[in-house]
Amino acid sequence: MPSIKAILKESSKRLREVAQSPYKEALALLANSLKKDTLWLMSHDEIVIDLPSDYLENIKKRENYCPLEYLLNIASFYSRDFYVDKRVLIPRPETEILVDTVISISKELTQPTIVEVGTGSGIISIILALHVDNAKIIAIDINDDALEVAKINAKKHGVSDKIEFRNSNVLNNVDEDIDILVSNPPYIKKDEILEKNLSYEPDIALFGGDIGDEILKQLADETIKRNIKVLACEMGYDQKDKIENYLKKYNKKAEFYKDLAGFYRGFLLREINLSQ
Repeated sequence: MPSIKAILKESSKRLREVAQSPYKEALALLANSLKKDTLWLMSHDEIVIDLPSDYLENIKKRENYCPLEYLLNIASFYSRDFYVDKRVLIPRPETEILVDTVISISKELTQPTIVEVGTGSGIISIILALHVDNAKIIAIDINDDALEVAKINAKKHGVSDKIEFRNSNVLNNVDEDIDILVSNPPYIKKDEILEKNLSYEPDIALFGGDIGDEILKQLADETIKRNIKVLACEMGYDQKDKIENYLKKYNKKAEFYKDLAGFYRGFLLREINLSQ
């Protein structure tokens, strides 16, 4: 039987092609299989153990680019851990900028009604529920499987009573007046060739249509038609010009923000001047 040290050394070699931190990922997977924390493993790495079968299976899956988050069923967002599986998109760090923006805007409103389109794992609505007092939050998704995951996370973070989860295609099942519409919608065109790890994530959360920006435009349409105060929306790094040109037909201009890499990553459409 091999030692923990030997197991981690061999696994790290196998993960070199797919992981930025092979040892760290191997350590996390072994800790998960053994139901031990990583500090215990590092301090007992000379111990000889039976190699867990699920660990070997997970190393093989990771070699084939299955995201670590799906293997551990954990993703970090806004310094909190969330449950994830293949039913939902894995949270990205750049979405934290979108959340920060909405939290800041919410401070300008009294008891805002916030609707999130495409809640997925629920991360955006849950963080808003934790940071925005007196908000009415409606989190919608067209996928019941995703809503199940979102409810798991809402319970985990103690905000089930602050969020109404609802099945809806965009705003079809939302009649309420909306102050803030927030979304990280699918915005990849359907024939885009994806990185290998993205092939494990749900298509419904990735592909926005033949062009990719269809849902972005639909959200802008709804914002203007329903006099929603603010639309805060994530987008693809190359979609700024398309959004700008589309809004010209309404004689509207959006405010665009960049991610930490310097790419345009989202936009705000304000239908009402909140200072008035």
